[in-house]
Amino acid sequence: MKISVVIPTARYPNEVELLIQKLLQQSYPPYEILVVDNSQKDDHSFQIKKIVEKFGSRKLKYIREREEGLHNARNRGLLESKGEIVLFQDDDALPGDGNLIKEIVSSFERNSNVGAVGGKVLPIFESELPEFFKYLKHSYLSLCDWGDEEKEVDFINGNNFAVDKKIAIHIGGFNPDLFISQNKIWLIGDGESGLCIKIKNAGKRIIYNPRAVVYHKIGRERMSLPYLKQRAFKHGIQMSYSKFHWGEFPQRPVLALRSFAFLSLHIIYNIMARLDKTKRERYEVESSLMKARFLYEMKLIYDRKLREHVKKKDWISELKKLRKTHQDARE
Repeated sequence: MKISVVIPTARYPNEVELLIQKLLQQSYPPYEILVVDNSQKDDHSFQIKKIVEKFGSRKLKYIREREEGLHNARNRGLLESKGEIVLFQDDDALPGDGNLIKEIVSSFERNSNVGAVGGKVLPIFESELPEFFKYLKHSYLSLCDWGDEEKEVDFINGNNFAVDKKIAIHIGGFNPDLFISQNKIWLIGDGESGLCIKIKNAGKRIIYNPRAVVYHKIGRERMSLPYLKQRAFKHGIQMSYSKFHWGEFPQRPVLALRSFAFLSLHIIYNIMARLDKTKRERYEVESSLMKARFLYEMKLIYDRKLREHVKKKDWISELKKLRKTHQDARE
């Protein structure tokens, strides 16, 4: 079984180099490794291209995807890959050992009707974990640990995520993700969680393999309260996007009532943060999430283009269309 590894990158050139080294040392060698550069900065792109060239391996391929957004980088990797299975690895993560790919492939082979396989995502903390973290969800740090038994699940984490290529393309690829610049924040979608829903809706299974382990680097800045509030705000947008992407839009008065309910919760959490100093950070994070849902759902009332964005199903075709537009413009 041929497996392609796709590494979308926009931030961490040094980490990408180490990740490539680890992937080339796997006991089950990848058929190819595609480094999809989604940076908006030329100096980062120059560094990434040099790193890929330095390895001098025919397995390695550098791809520049200028359309911003993690989903565009992942979908470009899907389109360019030649393997039957495509494994996605983030640029700030590392395989737990030399058997990651072997374990991913084995889960596809020993289970029937599988659309996706993932495993544990464990942290490498660069500094001591703040006390208030015990009140927060691990999803804010993109971690995953659902025990030590292989089992069927509804969701797997995007930084340790392998899909059957044909199925993933057939169902339209990844929806927009959390990781997009601030000026495009309202275009956030449900990323890999949306793809998992598509896979399940297509009648395919998602398998969690606890022996397929990835370690995710958690820098000091990602443990700060400002970062977590920003992440919660984006997560709030993602939740509302998913609600209406998979369901129907209610009438505008109902949407307005929903919005003001979230505004009320935003205010309540702010008050609780002032009253209970022991859980202040937790309430501030929850307040950010509710604020996002209020603003996003209010925006849906009057923004027709945003409603069209929410209902878009096939992001693979969308990326192909954008690439053709750019090619025509260059010609």
